Amino acid sequence: MKKITFVHLKNNKKFRIMNSKKFLSIVTLSVFLAFSGCYAQDNSDIKRDLYIQQILKKIVTRMHIQPVEINDTFSVKTFDAYLQTLDYNKRFFTQEDIDSLAFYKDKIDDQFNDGRFDFYALSYDLFTHRIKEAEDYYKEALDKSYKFDKEEYIQINSDSLQWAKDTKELKKRWFQMLKYEVLARTYSDMENQRKAMEKSDTIKEKSFSDIEAKARESVKKRYDNYFEVITQWESNDIFAFYINAMLSDYDPHTEYFPPKDKEDFDIRFSGQLQGIGATLSQRDGYITVVDIVPGSPSWKQGDLEVNDKILKVAQGDEEPVDVVDMR
Repeated sequence: MKKITFVHLKNNKKFRIMNSKKFLSIVTLSVFLAFSGCYAQDNSDIKRDLYIQQILKKIVTRMHIQPVEINDTFSVKTFDAYLQTLDYNKRFFTQEDIDSLAFYKDKIDDQFNDGRFDFYALSYDLFTHRIKEAEDYYKEALDKSYKFDKEEYIQINSDSLQWAKDTKELKKRWFQMLKYEVLARTYSDMENQRKAMEKSDTIKEKSFSDIEAKARESVKKRYDNYFEVITQWESNDIFAFYINAMLSDYDPHTEYFPPKDKEDFDIRFSGQLQGIGATLSQRDGYITVVDIVPGSPSWKQGDLEVNDKILKVAQGDEEPVDVVDMR
């Protein structure tokens, strides 16, 4: 049994919760595949990914009930599925990026067989770079009020969108998309105000500029939370997208789980939660308690409550570690 110390924001007091023993995950295969990055040979991402890929290759080629030939057709399907997963709404990659990646469109099968990651490495670097740029786009776009005094058009169906030809066009797409979202929210809030004023003459009417400002603030808050999540993606997370793009050619039930997803699957599948017994989420950089599981260590201990913000965590008598803004 291990003791975990939490410091939460409400009253900054420390309390301990007894945690259950740490269990080792086992690689299993039924109608799905579940691997864990902890089986890598060392801490190198490349060695870890190679190790996972080698195990994956052995299992799907020797044990899968419906084997697929690893050829150019497999490569093209993987390429398309991978890009669909990474950038379904075409908000990050440009056509220039796609053209550079397309060199590997019929070579992923060779990369898979040879244990190479040239395509994945290039896509990872491009994607993470574009995420950082997009983060600047949305902040700039929502920094000033919008004017809705001219007729404009925007395609919101991602299936009908083409890739933006370059970063200039991509930035314009972000501005148009965010303007549309602010407009939609502004209109909704104005309609709600109108209906409320029809029912009561005591409600003070808000100006259009105030409603628009509030709409921008709401949209920005949503994208703040969105980018807070995706900017913390690690190579292991995106590598899971890559592997699952390959596995999508087999059947809907063959899937690779990175360590965290494997743990979540085990909890859902078994109905048992190992740990402190609290559902946590990240809000504004803070780890926030969403729910307390009845009968869990947190529930029995009694100090941890819904909406508490956890600032630091310590293992046993070790020095508490600051977890604000931590993944």
